[in-house]
Amino acid sequence: MKYNQYAYVKTDHEQEVKELIDINFLPRNYEDWSFSDLLAKLVKMTLAEAKSDEAKTAKLAEFAVTESQTLADFLADKPEKIGTNEFYNVALQLLGYHVHYDYDLADPTAFMQRNALPVVKDITNVAQLITAFYRLLNTRSKNGQILLDVMAGKGYFTQFWGQNKFMFFNGKALPVFDTNKVIREVVYVETDLDTDQDGKSDLVQVTIFRPRETTAGLKVPALYTASPYFGGIIANEKRNHKVDENLSDATEWNDPQYVASPIVKAAKPAAEDKPATEKAVHKSSYPLNEYLLARGFASVFAGGIGTRGSDGLRITGAPEETESAKEVIEWLHGDRIAYTDRTRKHETKASWCNGNIGMTGRSYLGTLQIAVATTGVAGLKTVVSEAAISSWYDYYREHGLVIAPEDCQGEDLDLLAETCQSNLWDAGSYLKIKPKYDAMQKDLLTKEDRTTGQYSDYWEARNYRHHTDGIKCSWISVHGLNDWNVKPKNVYKIWQKVKNLPIKHHLFLHQGPHYNMNNLVSIDFTDLMNLWFVHELLGLKNNADKQWPTVMIQDNLEADKWHEEKDWADDLGQEVVYYPTDSQELTKDGNGKEKQSFTDVGGKEFTAAIISESDWQYKFICGDEKWSKPSLRFTTDEFIHPVTIVGRPEVKVRVAGSLPKGQLSVALVELGDRKRLTATPKFLMRGGQELGYRFGTDTLQEFMPDKLTKAKLITKAHMNLQNYQDMKKPSKLEAGQFVDLTFKLQPTYYTIPSGSSLALIIYSTDQGMTKRPLEDETYTIDLAQTEIKFYQK
Repeated sequence: MKYNQYAYVKTDHEQEVKELIDINFLPRNYEDWSFSDLLAKLVKMTLAEAKSDEAKTAKLAEFAVTESQTLADFLADKPEKIGTNEFYNVALQLLGYHVHYDYDLADPTAFMQRNALPVVKDITNVAQLITAFYRLLNTRSKNGQILLDVMAGKGYFTQFWGQNKFMFFNGKALPVFDTNKVIREVVYVETDLDTDQDGKSDLVQVTIFRPRETTAGLKVPALYTASPYFGGIIANEKRNHKVDENLSDATEWNDPQYVASPIVKAAKPAAEDKPATEKAVHKSSYPLNEYLLARGFASVFAGGIGTRGSDGLRITGAPEETESAKEVIEWLHGDRIAYTDRTRKHETKASWCNGNIGMTGRSYLGTLQIAVATTGVAGLKTVVSEAAISSWYDYYREHGLVIAPEDCQGEDLDLLAETCQSNLWDAGSYLKIKPKYDAMQKDLLTKEDRTTGQYSDYWEARNYRHHTDGIKCSWISVHGLNDWNVKPKNVYKIWQKVKNLPIKHHLFLHQGPHYNMNNLVSIDFTDLMNLWFVHELLGLKNNADKQWPTVMIQDNLEADKWHEEKDWADDLGQEVVYYPTDSQELTKDGNGKEKQSFTDVGGKEFTAAIISESDWQYKFICGDEKWSKPSLRFTTDEFIHPVTIVGRPEVKVRVAGSLPKGQLSVALVELGDRKRLTATPKFLMRGGQELGYRFGTDTLQEFMPDKLTKAKLITKAHMNLQNYQDMKKPSKLEAGQFVDLTFKLQPTYYTIPSGSSLALIIYSTDQGMTKRPLEDETYTIDLAQTEIKFYQK
């Protein structure tokens, strides 16, 4: 497995020397040292767990230089140089690798090459020795972190605690802040909202974790995570909406309107600045924030309106959510009032903040980053938005249909609001809020329109992509190509807008589902984010804006291979069109002539079988006779050469249903017996990454080749037959009426290997995502007017 490293900044020798001296690793009078003495000194400096020189010296005997010599014996001969193999035998041991188990002492550099670990050759003088150690400290160890971070986890940087200043190495912030003395406090930001309509502006509780050094005048940037889950969640899985019901006539749809909550302008900040009087009881919930807190970045969490400790109602996806999240940044930047407690008597300021704010978080947390960024709020310098929703319609709906996020059949705006309305947990808030909450729930249920699934003004108000012109901050998006919760269309469609803005922008696409990627073996994402936040929030010129390609895409065949692209769009490839034939083939040569049919039985057989949605999907795409019967399947020959599908495939289908309503689903599937990557990353070193010194851990993981499987879903999509004329407006449909549907599938970047084939599946009920009708419907496909178009590299 390659430990790819993109965050290493090329550094000249003079700067290497300066940085090594600054961290007390290299003696200031190093030029007076002999080669052998300096070699011994530098090895001993990496042994941060040994606290005396005697202890460090004793440990030198624990390292092997060759198959017959220890490091202690090697140094006893006072060498004036060290061979490449000899040096890296020791280096690999310092990096946490084990002789005979991980690598062979006879050829350490072969192991390093296989794992993409850098090698400095011909270490024959002091200057080369210094460069070799500088590079080694910046080399990823077995646990995925660079060696310097491993040393930090053993207490190396405790010597700098209390100096009240940032320190940097290779363009990244170092953990020189005492995490045992972190200030944990709560303040209450006054919003301009009155979502509970009590005549007073809603207060939002904000939890802050900041270095103690900020009490001595040090100003630090803030990493702000807007997390509706931070105060806890109200879980009630049994309350999900029914999906085992017939489709409706979508022409009965009306266009529900979004109505804004009342505005109650907050007071302007005064000169008063009292210390916070409430201690935080919640814990930081995001490892990237924890990692950077030890490096001087304050970590700020706020659930927003309707969450525990805050006033108001949780109106999922509404502009009110955006506003309440944005107003926390306004306080951090000095533009809004906050109080020490809920009495609103004493103001407190973020006087510890340097005015530069970045946002972090995944899923709903990443979604609010997009929402807030579109406001152009002052102080927000960058967002790192992971697995984020860019349009709530694209989360809960698709092409005129009610479509569930993966593993969330029956969930919707109202139920997510229920999950996050954690201020109901406090009895006093419950008494005050519950009647307004009940009314809001009824309003959400009505206006979200689970009956027809059509687009409306209500969904329009929840589409952040229409406001991208307001984005002023730099931008990083992270998303899983196999995320069927927040489907890839969410990141793809906003990327098409962001990439054209005059801002710095990057995109990472990994092979996971709804996952983070900060602790993967195959990429040093945490180091990249360290580099990025130092550049964006501390202003250090460290080349972060040019350090890695604009788009990084993890390969679906080899997890340690990352494709470096300038963009993610259709035009990365060349257009190809495939046609279904009468004999169930998928070819480039031309359409079939027949009209072929299948009968959809909704969810009846699925419910009776009592299997999971994921088990159903695997059996379905593999062509299991029972589950593939209600579908048409068309398959190519096996590919002779690998083919990579990029961007958004498009399907054209002429179809007629036996009822005056219907839903059509299509899927592209790779067929072929082979070992594919695990669906989720495999834990390789649980708790093996220290985020600071005695300050929490993270787990190294990666997607790995797994058991043999028969098929893999590439992408899919669904459409309401009644939207054949307009995606945003239904039309009347007669039973048996043929209509032409043209719609796009979820975007992808997927390589089909040689020996596999591509299948197009046309079906109706998707047991894990669509409604599951109780009545049968026969769908007839006119093959002469059906095709699939995509772009391939």
